[in-house]
Amino acid sequence: MPQPVAQEAQAALADLREMAAGEAAMDDVIEAPEARKQMAAGGRAMAKADADWGRARRMMAAEKVEAKPLVFAPVRVFPAPTYTGVYDGPRTDFRESIHWAPSVQTGKDGKATVTFHLSDAVTAFRVFAEGASGGEGPGLVGRTEKVIDSKLPFSMAVKVPVAVSAGDVIELPLILSNEQDRDLPVSLSASFGDLLALDRPVALASPQLKAGARDSLYYPLTVKGVRGESKVSFAANAGGLKDEFTRTVRVEPRGFPQLKEAAGNLTANAKIIIDVGDATEGSVLAALKVYPSPVSTLVGGLDGLVRQPSGCFEQTSSSNYPNVMVLKYLNAHDGADPALIKRTQGFIDDGYGRLVGYETKDKGYEWFGSSPPNEALTAYGVLEFVDMKGVYGGVDDEMIKRTVTFLKDRRDGKGGYKRDSKALDSFGRASPEVTDAYITWAVSQAGLAGEFGPEVARQTALSGTTQDPYLLALAAKTLLNMPEHAATADAALARLAAIQKPDGTFPGADHSITRSSGHNLMVETTALAALALMERDIYSAQVRKAIEWLTANRSGYGQWGATQATVLALQAMTEYAVRSRRTQSSGTVEVLINGEVVQKLAYEKGRSDPLFFGALGGSFKKGANTIELRHDGQGELPYSLAVEYVAENPATDPNAAVGVSTSLARNKLAMGENVRLTAVVENRTDKGQPMTLARVGLPGGLEWQTWQLKELVDKKVIAFYETRPREVILYFRDLAPKAKLEIPLDLVASIPGKYTGPASSAYLYYTDDVKFWAPGLVVEITRK
Repeated sequence: MPQPVAQEAQAALADLREMAAGEAAMDDVIEAPEARKQMAAGGRAMAKADADWGRARRMMAAEKVEAKPLVFAPVRVFPAPTYTGVYDGPRTDFRESIHWAPSVQTGKDGKATVTFHLSDAVTAFRVFAEGASGGEGPGLVGRTEKVIDSKLPFSMAVKVPVAVSAGDVIELPLILSNEQDRDLPVSLSASFGDLLALDRPVALASPQLKAGARDSLYYPLTVKGVRGESKVSFAANAGGLKDEFTRTVRVEPRGFPQLKEAAGNLTANAKIIIDVGDATEGSVLAALKVYPSPVSTLVGGLDGLVRQPSGCFEQTSSSNYPNVMVLKYLNAHDGADPALIKRTQGFIDDGYGRLVGYETKDKGYEWFGSSPPNEALTAYGVLEFVDMKGVYGGVDDEMIKRTVTFLKDRRDGKGGYKRDSKALDSFGRASPEVTDAYITWAVSQAGLAGEFGPEVARQTALSGTTQDPYLLALAAKTLLNMPEHAATADAALARLAAIQKPDGTFPGADHSITRSSGHNLMVETTALAALALMERDIYSAQVRKAIEWLTANRSGYGQWGATQATVLALQAMTEYAVRSRRTQSSGTVEVLINGEVVQKLAYEKGRSDPLFFGALGGSFKKGANTIELRHDGQGELPYSLAVEYVAENPATDPNAAVGVSTSLARNKLAMGENVRLTAVVENRTDKGQPMTLARVGLPGGLEWQTWQLKELVDKKVIAFYETRPREVILYFRDLAPKAKLEIPLDLVASIPGKYTGPASSAYLYYTDDVKFWAPGLVVEITRK
């Protein structure tokens, strides 16, 4: 490729990366959850396109392959409203990114027409066009941009905070614009929902808005509610020219979030005691799920997974993998809901497109798609893609083969695998024994272990000596995948069954592939052991005990802890459900709190969704609360209960390995000014720690700057970032012993008022139940 063209390509790709990072930050501006998910998928698709272009440029520069026309794959479904007929209602569509056309083909004259609707925002939109030429020889890369304005003869504009805390004070700015060459009489009306209170009436200084003029009003509001959403609506009439819009403000309690959970099996009655201590009034949010069928057990865990960050390969897998299991179950049962099958297939299609974007140039996988690949995570990818292939026809066989080839090339010649010292787990890595066992199991699951003789031989030897149930389960799973090792596999299963305790667990593991511990490690080990023992009918009693323990030890949101624990538990639950084909009858479930009936729901046989009891928090009182469940149906129904509340004191775990603190350079500033927030992330131990997350809370009225977050990634200060309303999530690949990192975030004051931000937290990715908390920041923003 000629040098000037290469430079053009690099410039275009730099813009692509900037757009991808920017759109990741926009996820929280988009109000629809489905839109957020699709836009995030688009950002990751762009990251993959970036990597593909890089490989193409290197290959063409070396003249190793014949250059071919480049075609942009339409991997992204961009959310956009459908506008039909004449609409005469409030403006509600304030998307900041309004159109994406991934595969535009021009005519021979090099021209194409793209049409789209603008959003309801009265603003300027920047249009980017980027592409490559076809035909013979190297494709030429180019780009251009243009700004278009969206105007109304008369309009209103308001800056509304996405989220605020109880007790915050807001001066909500409303701007009126007259684009006419004549004065306009203006009448206004406004409402602020149930959670925001207007402190005093507001009126225009003059009933006439001058020609070509703008006027500003500030509405003084106090956040009176504790939790929920409040609709902010404005309507104006200017001499027959009307404008109207509605926005939503989320209100959250002040203080430190705390969570109490319970799970179990419901036959006729169950009683649970939950103590919320001195919870802030109105802050209790309780949700109960009861699972009337095996598929509802699987579907019910998905909502909880969506609550977690989703910025890396494994986090993406945590939502995609369960969908694979749901579809596996549905395919194995006659009479499954076609709509549920179609919806699940759509989720898997989207997830697969996101996952392959994390493939590195070395043909392995890494948490954020960077080189070098991580051997253990690549093995996890093989496991996922093999399972996905069983229910989804879009999996690329060649991709699986080249991924296994990468693992093959990483063998050390001694029955184990090399590990790159720059990979994510360079601190706190899993032991060679665990890593080797995990990778060989993954290869055997793909049916490609025939060329891994020394590695399988090591697992054969390990199966007869280790007392570690996690290692033993991995070795047994590997041998079960190879019929020629059936006798050795049976011996390993016998040793594994002997380790099980009466409660169904398999204790004694030192650590897992993720170096998890405590509850997460017990879930991973028990799930793996159950999956291995299911292969022989003689262990049905042991399997049933393990499944019962897993059922009773899920979180209130339907998960089992970190991603590996949740995925392995769901695998075991799915496989058990497929094999047992157990059915459920119809019935009803009634919920009582402190002796009062709160809610009652009925279910039909084969229901695919959980029974959801969501309006329970208002019935809780301070201190201990008794929740009673009554069931009049047949058999056992698994259930899970989550109770969130906010307390004045932090719930920092004394065993937290990492900590965080935050501070603002100034606590009082004017609208439009910048202020530096410094987040200090610290390794509190003298040992290196693996991937760490710091969730930095921002007061309402302050906004992050996407360019700076991207720069922190480029300078390798952080590994990755995500943004949510009033929160920036920072990822660190690892933390050295006693490391103390200062992360600068320059925020912009956008809305006047007095705000308290949400609490910040830090934790290790694989021990998300052990958190360190820091108090929320306070800021006052003035008009000038």
